[in-house]
Amino acid sequence: MAWRMYGLSSKLWLQSQVLTRNCSRYSNINSLGLLKRNVAPFNSARLTGNYTNARPNPKTTSRWSKYAVAGGVAIVVCATAAIANSITHRHQNIIFAATQSTQDEQSKLSIKIYQYQNCPFCCKVRAFLNYYNIPYEIIEVNPLTRSEIKFSKYRKVPIVIANDIQLNDSSLIVSVLRTYMLLDDRPKLEEITRYYPELKSTDSNGKEKIEYANRYQIMLGEVDKDPKRKEESQWRQWVDDDFVHTLSPNIYRTPREAIQAFDYFTEAGTFNWFERFAARYCGAIAMYFVSKGLKRKYNLKDDVRQSMYDSATKWVTAVGKKQKFMGGDSPSLADLAVYGVLSAIEGLDAFEDLMKTVPSMKPWYDRTKDAVMRHDGCVKSKD
Repeated sequence: MAWRMYGLSSKLWLQSQVLTRNCSRYSNINSLGLLKRNVAPFNSARLTGNYTNARPNPKTTSRWSKYAVAGGVAIVVCATAAIANSITHRHQNIIFAATQSTQDEQSKLSIKIYQYQNCPFCCKVRAFLNYYNIPYEIIEVNPLTRSEIKFSKYRKVPIVIANDIQLNDSSLIVSVLRTYMLLDDRPKLEEITRYYPELKSTDSNGKEKIEYANRYQIMLGEVDKDPKRKEESQWRQWVDDDFVHTLSPNIYRTPREAIQAFDYFTEAGTFNWFERFAARYCGAIAMYFVSKGLKRKYNLKDDVRQSMYDSATKWVTAVGKKQKFMGGDSPSLADLAVYGVLSAIEGLDAFEDLMKTVPSMKPWYDRTKDAVMRHDGCVKSKD
């Protein structure tokens, strides 16, 4: 559940070194104990007050408070990054083999996916691969050093290496692989990628952006006039542009939910008390505040739950009551995309609240999950 934490930790690592040196001047402050006393409910005024009491000189209260809070932020960032590093390296090089019923075109694909386990975009790619019963190997990426993807100029995940061809961006990965599966003449993947040229641009902050033309399209060498295919592409884009951005602010909505998310994140591994404590409190507190910025960035409602409910309602209304999936009797790529990103938060309060508040979402979700787990797409790869 910490895909936002990964990016934050790596970007702020150098800054945290400077803050840590400032913090070292005040070694009498027990920061971890302070965080534990203040985490529920977390109150920035209490935090500042406790730091101030450590240096009671009234003439320098404001100065010490600023340095101490900065030091506390540094500890949060560094500890979060360290835990992320520890967690991810417990889940490396996992191979998911396809069942014996795998068809020829899937079995000819050699797939490695570089990922963060709970990143919704990585979950989306895995949902696609599982549905079509495509075997793949997982390489978990260290969120701090990202040394596993040092071979790549593209520094985000997921990255897929398919038959020695690098594919970036979750939607592009799905489109390229699906195109490969549908073309009868089985062209090389390198030839298919030419339909998805890389587009570079600069955002308002002067930062280079990389996107891919046609990344939501299945390229079959002719103008596709199928309205269902067009609808599928539009909903896939909606997942990336709208729905996925409602998830992070909801799982980190309150300090308690943020802690729950990090408990969920660490439960699969065996960790000592300090690792669990640092992940549970330091990471959770950091992401609680980051989520507030995400709410503003994506113009979500003050009650972020309502934004998530609205998006889910829009989806199930479009699916309708007369069909099982957006794709009709079987999941389309749009179904797999919505299911994939939503599966990243399954088990958390935000997920449970969504299923209760938008009751028609649960039957659709369960049907799609069953289809993915049964690899139903393996026998319908030509549909």
